[in-house]
Amino acid sequence: MGLWAQPAGERRRVSSPIAFYDDADLSTPGMLNLSEDFSHAKVPAGRDISFPCIYFSLGINNRLSVSGGSGYARSLFESTNVNGVGDTYLGLKLLVAPERKRRPALAFKPMIEILGEPSIADNPLAPDRVNYVLPLVLQKSSDDYRVYYMAGYVTRGIVFNSLAFELNRWNRVTPIVIVSGSRLTRELALISEFGLNRSRSDVVAGAAVAIRPGWTVFANTGRSFGRMDLNSSRYQITFGLSFNVRLWGKK
Repeated sequence: MGLWAQPAGERRRVSSPIAFYDDADLSTPGMLNLSEDFSHAKVPAGRDISFPCIYFSLGINNRLSVSGGSGYARSLFESTNVNGVGDTYLGLKLLVAPERKRRPALAFKPMIEILGEPSIADNPLAPDRVNYVLPLVLQKSSDDYRVYYMAGYVTRGIVFNSLAFELNRWNRVTPIVIVSGSRLTRELALISEFGLNRSRSDVVAGAAVAIRPGWTVFANTGRSFGRMDLNSSRYQITFGLSFNVRLWGKK
C-alpha cells in the first residue's frame, strides 16, 4: 500500500514499511484457490482503496505451490488522485520440512514484487518497479489453534515479520489475529528529513466463515500502533470471498 508524507514546504509520496503474512500449508495438488477482496485504508494524509483484488494459489505437488495476486488501486492525497494497477506479486511456496508432533513446519516463499503506478508515483523510497521478497515461514498446529510466523526481506530495503494466531474450535468460523512489524533499511537521511518512523507495527483481527464446502467469506480490520506518523494506518478494512476449483486429480 502506498502512503503519503508531507515534509515542510512540499508534498511527496513515500512508501511505508509493509506487512506480509502467510502460513506454511500448501494448496492440495491440482487444487486452485481463488479469492477476490475489497480493502480500504485511511492514513492521516489520504486513503487507499483497492478493488477488485484477485489472488490465486495452485498446488503442484506435496512440496510446492505457486501463487500470485494483483488488483486495481485508487489512492487519494488531498485533491490528488493516483489510480492504476496495484502491486503485483508472483511466487512459489516450498515446504522445506513438514510439521511433526515436536517440530514446526518450515516453508520458503520467494516472490517477485512488481510495484504499480499508485506505489511508485513520486515515491523516492520505491526507485525500482521490480523487487524480490525473500521470506521464511514457521508453523505449529494443534486441534484448537494454528500459529504461524513469517520473516523476510524486500530488496527495496524493508525487513518484516508477522505473527498470526488462528482459533479452530468451530467447524465453520475461524477467528484470526495478526501482529506485524517492518523496518526500513535504506534512505535513512530522507526518512529523518520527512519526520517519518523508520519502523511500523500493525495489528489486524478478523474471521473466516465457511458458507459451503470449498467456499469461504472473510473480513478483517486493523490499524497501526505505537508512535504515529503520516504513514501510520488509522484504520483498514478488508472483506472478500474465496473458493476452490479442482483442475486435476481426484474430486
